[in-house]
Amino acid sequence: MDGHEKAGWLLRVLAVLLDSAVVASIAWLATSDAPTYAALPLLHRGEQPQLGSDAVSWTVGSLLGLGILQAYTGMTPGKRVCGISVVDAGSGRPIGMLGTVLRWLAHFLDAFLLLGYLRATWHPEGRTYADSLLGTVVVTSTRPRPHRWVAWLRRLRDARAPWLRWPRIVTSGVSLVVCAAAAAMSLVQGSGGSGHFSSDMTSCTSTSPFVATATIGSAASATWESRLGIERPVERSWEVAVVWSAALGVDDGGNPPLDAPSAALEVRAPDGSFYSAEGGPMPDDEPGADADNSVWWSVPEPIASVSVEAPQDLSGATATAVLLDDGGTLLARCTVPVPATEHEEPAP
Repeated sequence: MDGHEKAGWLLRVLAVLLDSAVVASIAWLATSDAPTYAALPLLHRGEQPQLGSDAVSWTVGSLLGLGILQAYTGMTPGKRVCGISVVDAGSGRPIGMLGTVLRWLAHFLDAFLLLGYLRATWHPEGRTYADSLLGTVVVTSTRPRPHRWVAWLRRLRDARAPWLRWPRIVTSGVSLVVCAAAAAMSLVQGSGGSGHFSSDMTSCTSTSPFVATATIGSAASATWESRLGIERPVERSWEVAVVWSAALGVDDGGNPPLDAPSAALEVRAPDGSFYSAEGGPMPDDEPGADADNSVWWSVPEPIASVSVEAPQDLSGATATAVLLDDGGTLLARCTVPVPATEHEEPAP
């Protein structure tokens, strides 16, 4: 092993965890989404969260960056902090990009029941199956023999731009800061949310064949996640709700009795997007149920209600509400604009 001792198994595990924290932190800062253990395939045995396309791109890009570092220096930031490097068992040099990619793919064999990873604890040279297949070893050194391309670049730098040289301690210090920040971001986490409700509501009254008033309000909610005091949005959603009432100062003396009325709501956004939903009567035992979470909590004697959820702000959209009897016959219909969500309340 070119005069170097094999790297301890716990140091290798720590390096993987640090590299995974670096990858996850980069993806999270860029997209608010992050993988768990990305530095080795199939290491995470639980349910892996579904990543969006942007998060996948940043994760792959970060892994590619770590791969390039390991391919030509033998070290990723995590390995440099732990004082270990991956080298060819014969030459003692980093193994290049092709070898690094093949070694990473060979870790899929190591991931089977984790036997390959555990094999490094009893193998005389600390090799996993991937190491044996690719002829590599992990040694305790941050100064392996340079890769031929790196050696050539160093000679070129020394000849033409010697001022570009910097002490090795700078590289080690940067790696330590990056890994420490990434680890802290993985450990110091929080989450929360907020809600925005329309301070005003819009309403309209239908007089035929059933006299009733539709009151429409809107709400928006957002959840966020924080790491090391840095906040990133996770999810935002909007809602438009309508509640029908026959007790808002209108003469409803001629209304027929209702058994199980229902409501329907259609919302058309300015960009042409269309959302709709149907709902049933208000509960008899709790008129205005869920008052703390509803935008219609102040409506007296509600008959029926329904709400529409959407992934976009529906302020200013056109809402058409209808009231139906238990047979589906139209009782009332009206169209009003959706009020803007202006008032902010903390989410429960």
